[in-house]
Amino acid sequence: MVLADCEAVAAIEKECFSQPWSRQEFENQLTLSMARTYVCDEDGQVIGFINVWVVAGEINLNNIALTEKSRGRGLGRALIEYMENNEQAERCNLEVRVSNERAIGLYRSLGFEEVGLRKGFYSEPTEDALLMTKRYGET
Repeated sequence: MVLADCEAVAAIEKECFSQPWSRQEFENQLTLSMARTYVCDEDGQVIGFINVWVVAGEINLNNIALTEKSRGRGLGRALIEYMENNEQAERCNLEVRVSNERAIGLYRSLGFEEVGLRKGFYSEPTEDALLMTKRYGET
């Protein structure tokens, strides 16, 4: 992601999440050495993104989202695989709403395992989060 992408990324975030990050928050990600935001574009338009933090050998997958019309084409998988091919880590952690069966299915198919539950993690609406982890070869 570059500065010019932040407005489109924030718009996708707003379309997909009940408590979206703002354009400014995505701009701030550009200044953090631990933050990476990869975008997916089609015909010069940003149609999806993945935001991760890489700290001490671990990736935390913060956000992944696609425009509604871009879903169901394997682009979420492609974003995760691209991130994995470009980051060095022992594991990747994420939280996902327990009701988000489509995302949970994607994560499972990519090798993520359920490792815990965070009660009341999400708000608007209040919902538990499933904690999932994928290990890449821990020492």
